[in-house]
Amino acid sequence: MDDEGDTAAVNEIILRAAEPGEADALTALTRRSKAYWGYPQAMLDRWAEMLTISSATIRDGRVVVAERDGVLAGYYHISGEPPHGELADLFLEPEVIGTGLGRKLWEHAVESACSAGFHTLTLESDPHAEAFYLRMGAERVGEREVAPGRWLPILRATVNMPAS
Repeated sequence: MDDEGDTAAVNEIILRAAEPGEADALTALTRRSKAYWGYPQAMLDRWAEMLTISSATIRDGRVVVAERDGVLAGYYHISGEPPHGELADLFLEPEVIGTGLGRKLWEHAVESACSAGFHTLTLESDPHAEAFYLRMGAERVGEREVAPGRWLPILRATVNMPAS
């Protein structure tokens, strides 16, 4: 096999179901991803519980990881029951932000949600990520104050049109 073929195989992204034993690694990834946006450590510490993914959450079967070269590079989590769900999480390792992996995870999440019978996915976006979700086809439907003076955009994406 030539070197070019080896390189393509080595850089391949694999999407798979998360395993409960990966909760700590996914929590650490989540926190690095959030820190990428320059939030002060004190703020990140206050958000520690929100930025934690548990083994129980992973066991529900709707957490998908992206793995590159055997290393976790990102993940998403869909919660709720059809027809209306929530994209509860979509986080990337900082070094892969802007490489197209977010789009790949988004598209997989939308396909998975559609296959599971969801019609819409709603999400609270970090203000820094809102433009990404808008480019992916989500629409801003509101905002929510999560702390004094801190508002998060609420977005919704249609993933499956109900039959008429």
